[in-house]
Amino acid sequence: MSDPEKSDLEKIQRLFQGAVMGEGRKYLSEIQEFLSEIKAGGKITPARRLHIYQHAYKARLRDILAEDFPVLHSMLGDEAFYELCNRYIDAYPSSHPSLRYFGQHMAKFVTDELPYKDQPVIREMVHFEWAFHDVFDAADHGSVTVEAVAALPPEVWTTLRFEFHPSLHISTYDWNVPAVWSSVQAEESPPVLPARMPKRAHVIQWRYNLHSYFRSLSPDEARALRLAMDKKPFPEICESLALDHGDRAPEKAAGFLKIWVVEGFIASLLHLDVGL
Repeated sequence: MSDPEKSDLEKIQRLFQGAVMGEGRKYLSEIQEFLSEIKAGGKITPARRLHIYQHAYKARLRDILAEDFPVLHSMLGDEAFYELCNRYIDAYPSSHPSLRYFGQHMAKFVTDELPYKDQPVIREMVHFEWAFHDVFDAADHGSVTVEAVAALPPEVWTTLRFEFHPSLHISTYDWNVPAVWSSVQAEESPPVLPARMPKRAHVIQWRYNLHSYFRSLSPDEARALRLAMDKKPFPEICESLALDHGDRAPEKAAGFLKIWVVEGFIASLLHLDVGL
């Protein structure tokens, strides 16, 4: 037999959760049903008491979003940022035990919802800032050393491929979001203002020795890196650079490879001799 007191408690808990998390019309029935279960008494009405919990719930989640997207907050200002947060909270109520994941739908939200979807710089800044969370939380892995690359016998270079650190992200941006982010983080006065760039920028983000980094890539380095991340062999990477660099393409590819190794985001060297 079921315990009626336990059943009633579970009902109240469910209604309370819906009432606190659903301040808008979507949860109006839960709010009304919950208030009907609460006895009036004291100086504060049940509706006012519920409002206090609703406010605290949203305030805590706004704080989390401000920590996750500090430069977006700076770009928009308090009022506009809090409005975005409130709308996001209504659209994507917290559903994970860890608040680390609460902002994971923000990129989709600003892509789908007006007025944000008409402001691509917002979408790009959200993407850039959230990527740092994925970079920091990515699985750990060792890195290849310059000495290991130098020790490779000549015959393996024809099939040499690369496996990259799980934290490595490569993205393209139409707006100067990395420069704006750096300026705000450095507390520059005046800060760099958002602006559309003449050409798309290629940017990588990665973690090395527990620190997160980013930098821009030239178009030819971005092309070479994308091929390498797709497990294309070293000779194919050289061929992709030959159109711009001719006979110097292998030297150029080797230069990129050395940079990637020194920056710590090549995790493994793969070639036929090790069973690729």
